[in-house]
Amino acid sequence: MKKIISILLFLQFICCSDGKNQELILDAQNQKINNYLSLAQKETISKEMRIRFGDLAYQAIKGQKNDSITRRNYFKVANRYFPLYELEKYKMVTNEVLALGKASNDSATVAKALYYLGDYFFENAKNDSAYWYYNNAEKIYNKIDDKENLANTILHKAYVLLYEKDFLGSETATIKALDISLSISDKLLVYQCYGNLGSALSGLGNYEKALYYHEKALSQIEKLKDNYLYEDFKAQTFHNIGLVYQNNNQYKKALENFSEGLKIENLLKKQPVLYSALLDNYAYCKFKLNNNEGYDELNRALFLRDSINNIAGIIKSKIHLTEYYLSKANKTKALQLNNEAYTLADKSNYNKEILKTLDLYTKIDPSNGLKYAQKYIKLSDSLYDLERATRNKLARIEYETDEIIHENLEISSEKKTILTVSILVAFIGALLFVILFQRAKQKELLFTQEQQKANEEIYQLMLDQQTKIDEVKNIEKNRIARELHDGIMNKLASTRLNLFVLTKRNDEETIKKCIGHINEIQNIEKEVRVIAHELSNDTFSEKGNFKTILTELLTEQNELYPANCIYEIDKDIVWENIDIEIKMNLYRILQEALNNCNKYANAENIYINIDKQEKIVTLQIIDDGEGFNTSKAKKGIGMKNMFQRTESVKGDFNITSEIGKGTKIIIKLPIN
Repeated sequence: MKKIISILLFLQFICCSDGKNQELILDAQNQKINNYLSLAQKETISKEMRIRFGDLAYQAIKGQKNDSITRRNYFKVANRYFPLYELEKYKMVTNEVLALGKASNDSATVAKALYYLGDYFFENAKNDSAYWYYNNAEKIYNKIDDKENLANTILHKAYVLLYEKDFLGSETATIKALDISLSISDKLLVYQCYGNLGSALSGLGNYEKALYYHEKALSQIEKLKDNYLYEDFKAQTFHNIGLVYQNNNQYKKALENFSEGLKIENLLKKQPVLYSALLDNYAYCKFKLNNNEGYDELNRALFLRDSINNIAGIIKSKIHLTEYYLSKANKTKALQLNNEAYTLADKSNYNKEILKTLDLYTKIDPSNGLKYAQKYIKLSDSLYDLERATRNKLARIEYETDEIIHENLEISSEKKTILTVSILVAFIGALLFVILFQRAKQKELLFTQEQQKANEEIYQLMLDQQTKIDEVKNIEKNRIARELHDGIMNKLASTRLNLFVLTKRNDEETIKKCIGHINEIQNIEKEVRVIAHELSNDTFSEKGNFKTILTELLTEQNELYPANCIYEIDKDIVWENIDIEIKMNLYRILQEALNNCNKYANAENIYINIDKQEKIVTLQIIDDGEGFNTSKAKKGIGMKNMFQRTESVKGDFNITSEIGKGTKIIIKLPIN
C-alpha cells in the first residue's frame, strides 16, 4: 500500500514539474517577444536594427497557438513596421492576423485587421481599396457596438473622402464620427473631428465655418495636455488655421498663425515635416505681404525638406521660390526652379502641383503660354473626371456593403416571418375562406344585377328603335296623304271636270281636246304606283326591326376597329316572331365576342353568320387572330357571361381555338 501511494505521489510531482516547466518556457518566450517589440520601437537605435528586431518578434510569434495574446502580438508587430515604412511586411502580418481572427470567430480582431489594411492602402494612395476596408471594419464595429473604434474608422473614411476632394461627403462622415466621439467623451477623437471638419469646409470654400471648427480644435487641445503629442497637435492646428487664411488671401492673419506654430519647442526635432511646412508657408506669406522679404526662410525650408527627402514639401518650396524669382523679374532662375518642380511633381504623380507649375509657365514664358494653358486644361479635365469616377466608386462601395447588410437582415427577418406565419396561418386561412365566400356571393349578386340591367338596356334599345321607326312611318304616311290630297286628288278632279264636257258634246274637236286629259290619267296612275312602291318598302323595313340593330352594331365594328368584319344575316328570319329574351341574349353574346376580338385576338378578319334552320337560330363567329388556351380562358368573366347567357335560354355553346390559328364560336339558340 505504501509503495502504491509513493508511486502516485511521484507521478503527481512529475506532472506538476512538467506543468511548471511549460509555464516557465511560455513566460520566457513571451518575455523574449516583448523585448524584441520594445527594441523595435526604440528611436535611439538605427532603422535597420529596429526592422531586424521587428522581424525577430514576428518569427517568435509565428506558429504559436491562435489565442487572444498571439493575435494581440501580431498587431504589435504590425505597429512596429508601419512607422518604419515597411508597408509590405505590415500588410503581410495584418493579413495573417485577419485569417486568425476569422478562424477563431473573433469579430474585434477581424475589424481591427480590416482597419489596418485600410491604413496600408491609404498610405499607398489606393483610396478605393482603403475605403472598402474601412467601410467593412465600420460595419463590424457597429455590430459589436465598439463606439471608440467605430468613430475612428468613420473618421478615416472621411480622410479618404477629403483626399479625393469629396468635401461634402467628408464633412458628412466627420459629423457622424463627431457625434459618436462626443457621446463617449473621447477627447482625442473630438479634436481630430474638429480638425477634419475645418479642412473639409475650407475645401468647400466656407472659410468662416472652417475657422470656427479649427478654433474649436485649438480649444479642445487644452483638454489633451496629458497626451505626449500635445505640442504637436497645437502646431498642426496653427498650421491648419494659417492655411485657411492663406487660401483666403488673408496673409497677415495667416502669418500670425504660422508664427505661433513655429514657436512650439523642439518641433523641428520631433516633427521636421510639419516644422518645414510651417516655415515655408510663413516665408511665403511674408513674401506676399512684401516681395522683398521671405527669401531666406524659403531657402531654409527647401533645405530642411531636402534633408529629410520630403518630396511633396520640396515641390511646394520650389514653386514658392519660383513665384519669388518671378516677382523679381528673374525669369531664368524662375524657369529653372519651375522645371525642377514640374519634373519632380510629374515623377511623383502630384497632380495639383503639376497644375500649379503649368500655370507658372504661362507667366514665365508667355510666348508658349497657349501650349501650357492647353496642357493645364487637359490635365485639369482628366483630374476632374478621375476624381468624379473615384467618388462614384467610393459611393458604390458604401452602397454595395449596405446592400449585403440589408440582405442579411432580410434573411433574418424572413426566418422570423416564417415562424410568425406558421403560427397565424390557421387563423388567416379561416378568415380568407370567409372573405372569399362572401366575395363569391357578392360577385354572383352583381352578375345577376348586371344581366338584368343588360336585358333592360337591350329592351330599351329596341323600344327606342321601334319609336324611331313609328315616327318615320307617321311622317311618311302624312307625306303620302299630302301627295294623294294635294297632287293626285287635284289632278283627278281636274281631269274629271275636263272630261265632263263629253257628256254635253261629242264633236271631233271636243274629243281631240279630251284625249290629252285621258293621257293625264296615265300620269296619275304612275304617281299612284310610286306611292304604292314606297309603301311596300316601308312595310319591308318594318319587318327588319331587330336586324337593323344588329346591322348597326356590325357597321360600328367596321368603322371603329381595324379588323375587317364580314357578316351575313339570314333574310328569312322573322325577328318579330322571336322571343325578346332570345334577341337580347343573342345581341349581348355577339357584342361580347366582338369585344374579345378587339381586345385580345389582333385579328385581321372577323366573319359573322346568323342563320336559321327550322327552330334553331345559329350564331357563328370566326376570327383569324392569335388564338388562346380555351381551358384557361373559360375562367374569364367574358367567356363565362357568353356561356351563361346561352345556358339561360337553353342554348348550345361551343368554342374551339388554338394558339396562332384563330378562334371559332358556334352558338345555337332555340326559338320555339
